[in-house]
Amino acid sequence: MIHSLQFRLLAAFALVILITISSIFFLISQATIAEVRQFGERFERAYTGKMRADLSRYYSTQGGWEGIQPVVEQWGELYKQRIIVTDITGTTIADSKKELVGKPYSPDSPGMLIQSPRKGAEDTGTGTEGFGRLLQPPWERETIGMLYISPGLLADSERVALQIIYSKIGRFFLWGGLIAVGIALAITFFMSRRILSPVRALTAAAQSLGRGDFSQRVQIKDKGEVGELTNAFNSMASDLERAESLRRNMVADVAHELRTPLSNLRGYLEAVHDGIIKPDVDTIHSLNEEAMLLSRLVDDLQELSLAEADKIKLTRQPEQIADLIKQAMATTQSQATAKGLSLTANLPDNLPPVDIDQQRIAQVLHNLIENAIAHTSEGGTITIDARECQNWVQVSVTDTG
Repeated sequence: MIHSLQFRLLAAFALVILITISSIFFLISQATIAEVRQFGERFERAYTGKMRADLSRYYSTQGGWEGIQPVVEQWGELYKQRIIVTDITGTTIADSKKELVGKPYSPDSPGMLIQSPRKGAEDTGTGTEGFGRLLQPPWERETIGMLYISPGLLADSERVALQIIYSKIGRFFLWGGLIAVGIALAITFFMSRRILSPVRALTAAAQSLGRGDFSQRVQIKDKGEVGELTNAFNSMASDLERAESLRRNMVADVAHELRTPLSNLRGYLEAVHDGIIKPDVDTIHSLNEEAMLLSRLVDDLQELSLAEADKIKLTRQPEQIADLIKQAMATTQSQATAKGLSLTANLPDNLPPVDIDQQRIAQVLHNLIENAIAHTSEGGTITIDARECQNWVQVSVTDTG
């Protein structure tokens, strides 16, 4: 099952979908994280700026820091952070946790990094646990105190926001991914069945073909690669069927051709054995003729096997086909005369030379004429015609048999 093409297609599609969804989830998550952090930074600047402005107005309105502690406590409760306000001497005048009020606040304590402010500057420094803000009324521009805010609100809100976003995005992509995978697998399943249906049909036909059933054909209406494969298979099956038919006919012809000289040899030998015929020169000559005929048939079979194996080497050169026809007629004239047949030829004088293997073509002509002699009744006529046909020379052997 796991080695089937259908399973591999399903696994490949599922893997592609999972990789795609994971990549999209990663990219969206990174973009969301960047946006959340930018929002946190803007929010931090907004509410710390508002605190500084409120403190400046409070100081200007009240003429000092008297009564600021309840305000800072409310801010700490509202923003879920620790907020500390010190005067210019570093003494804590307000602490949202009420722990350092009236005590010196050391900005260089562990986890804090405080920078000396410049006139008109807004930030005195930053630390891993808080931000120092220089408080100046805009109309006086003098130092009136320092504001320290722990990073709790920013860090916690950012962490909570990211957790919520991760949870929602993850849930969305989980369900979306499962649905997408399910749909893709269903589509892939039906598509693969349709794609593999002709492949299975070809496999079954090929197995039948291997068992010798050369009549197998696959009927698939497809214009793509599978259709081309089907056409190639059907063409191969037709060629094999035709080759098998030729082989059977050849075996039948060979059996027929061998039966005559073998019967003659057997008849002569039995007659000699029974004393009916004497083993004189004429008898031995007849036996030799039959043996030579058998030898030629065996040679023809060998030539045929070489031709089927594409191992026949042709020595091609320009030849006059009329000369080869005349030679073939001369070598078979005695056989035709003995059977009372007439050999004639129609050979134009202007036949062009042809690029052929002289020995092979002479053998073909000889076999054609001998075959015509064998199948023509006494008194018949065998005619060899040759004529130029465009760039070819057409040779035909006709008989009255």
